[in-house]
Amino acid sequence: MTNSSAASDNNNEIGNNPKLERTPVVLIADDDPSIRLVLRHTMEQSGYHVIEVANGLEAVQATIKQIPDLILMDAVMPEMDGFRATEEIKKITECHDTPILMATSLDDDRSIARAFDVGACDYITKPFNWSVLKHRTSRMLFAADAERKIRHLAYHDVLTGLPNRALFMDRIDQAISRAKRENSQFALLFLDIDHFKVINDSMGHAAGDELLNIVSTRLIGVLRKTDTVARLGGDEFTIVIEGLNEAEAVVSVVKNILATLDSPISVNEKEVHIGGSIGIAMYPQDGESFGTLLKNSDIAMYRAKELGRKTFQFYAHEMSQKAMQRLDLESQIRSALKSEEFIVYYQPKVDLVSGECRGMEALVRWQHPEKGLITPDKFIPLAEETGLIIQLDEWVIRTACQQFKEWRAAGYQINNLSVNLSARHFKEGGLLNHCKDIIDDIKISPESIEIELTESALVDNYVRAKEILTEIHQMGIRIALDDFGTGYASMSYLKEFPFDTVKLDRSFIQGLPDNIEDAAIVKAMIQLAEALNLNMVAEGVETEQQKVFLLDNGCVYGQGYLWSKPVSADEFESVFLEKNT
Repeated sequence: MTNSSAASDNNNEIGNNPKLERTPVVLIADDDPSIRLVLRHTMEQSGYHVIEVANGLEAVQATIKQIPDLILMDAVMPEMDGFRATEEIKKITECHDTPILMATSLDDDRSIARAFDVGACDYITKPFNWSVLKHRTSRMLFAADAERKIRHLAYHDVLTGLPNRALFMDRIDQAISRAKRENSQFALLFLDIDHFKVINDSMGHAAGDELLNIVSTRLIGVLRKTDTVARLGGDEFTIVIEGLNEAEAVVSVVKNILATLDSPISVNEKEVHIGGSIGIAMYPQDGESFGTLLKNSDIAMYRAKELGRKTFQFYAHEMSQKAMQRLDLESQIRSALKSEEFIVYYQPKVDLVSGECRGMEALVRWQHPEKGLITPDKFIPLAEETGLIIQLDEWVIRTACQQFKEWRAAGYQINNLSVNLSARHFKEGGLLNHCKDIIDDIKISPESIEIELTESALVDNYVRAKEILTEIHQMGIRIALDDFGTGYASMSYLKEFPFDTVKLDRSFIQGLPDNIEDAAIVKAMIQLAEALNLNMVAEGVETEQQKVFLLDNGCVYGQGYLWSKPVSADEFESVFLEKNT
């Protein structure tokens, strides 16, 4: 079995491939009409579809039009004999594995040897023993069918039936050969389904599989028969678009793909919405091999995600430079965790009435040995993406809790410590046990700790999230909903989850007190928190006017540059804690 033979399968087969179960086609090539008649009758009695030709040339032409499952080839025929016809048929890429039974009156050793040399699989002499012929054809068709099914499994995705990575590599190699021969170009598209993991996790893997099959069908529906779509794994698909005169010609194809993915999909009788992010690499300008084209289209796809998803991006050289920088940054983050280059900064939470510091939020910073202090926006997104955020989160919680215990032991009057937790940390588990370990190891009162979560940490797995937060709350740890007001489900979450605090997002504070809409929203949120007996902390307070507005409308706590930016532990102690003693 070779890649060339694998490439003979239709480009766009999906699901349970009907080709594997269709009626076998037998081509009969014989110049004697009476023998063709008897052979046709015998083959049709066995349930096969029969094609008849009268010579070798017609046999080659018929084979090109419809690849048969078995060929019964006479050796001696006009126009082109069976030996030459067999040789020509075996040159056809799709016919490398097509079984050919040489059926002839020639029975000398030389003819038999020649038949096998040119590619025949078996040899039977005339006059036929019809029972032997039936059994031989049946055996050969069975073996060919078994090999075709094995080949299909080896070169196709089991779930969708689309070509897999191995077959797609072969298709790209063929596309490269054609492009070189015709001095043309083609596009390699890398497609990733947006938010697939949310559906897979919330609705189950069976629903995820159903979604992938629907996506596969839709992709085939908007592509030409000459295009190839493959599934590399997970929710990643690759597509090769050939016959392009210019790069812009692929844009209409990509827009059609995005449009079909944007339509609602019914899964488990529920309507779900997805989308796609597509990266495009062009041959030859973006690479001259499968590996380079795939890498560059993948880089372009991630750029499309960064730009907001449901869009596409052509590869540009600058993207590779950025990708290398990301790899370098990831390596540096790993090294920084080992070298303890991260430090915890603290920002005070202030009582708006007394003006005193009542608590603090712990925030991580990176003290890079060469670049100096690096803010979280430069490294947290990559840490989230790579999973390093979990290790970083755990270090921040433990470090901040130890510092908080030392401040309390020194007699400083502070009530609580807030620590942000990433959505990934919450989703991937281990949070509950980590909280228990910290309480046991540091001997800190759980009521002193408050963990802050955004809605993104909760939305992907609502039921499990509620269970985990309930257990953490029962330990005595307080829970805050960060960036309150920016999510679509905040109001319902306040009733369903065991929150103690809501943090009013800075985007609503910036327009106070003059912006009428912001003022109305903030008043309503403060009243809602009060009605639900929740603490309210306003984030991003920068002016005295903002503070007065919040205080006049019942907000008790504030946090922002009006009092202090995040500072080191030593500065926090000298400026805020010593002043309160």
